[in-house]
Amino acid sequence: MKRPDMEVLENLIEHSTLAAVLEMLERICHKKAEHLREHWHDEYLARCREKAARQIEDINIDV
Repeated sequence: MKRPDMEVLENLIEHSTLAAVLEMLERICHKKAEHLREHWHDEYLARCREKAARQIEDINIDV
């Protein structure tokens, strides 16, 4: 990961919470899965995004 990207994430976490950032990532993964299904008809990658969303949700419960 590039340094500027890490700074962006660090600022998000500082101005919000880690739980909020994880929730945003989870929602983004779900939206990407929906987009992959509707526009690219790529069920495999959509499932991968949904799996990532579920894993992020599991982490967020513990934070």
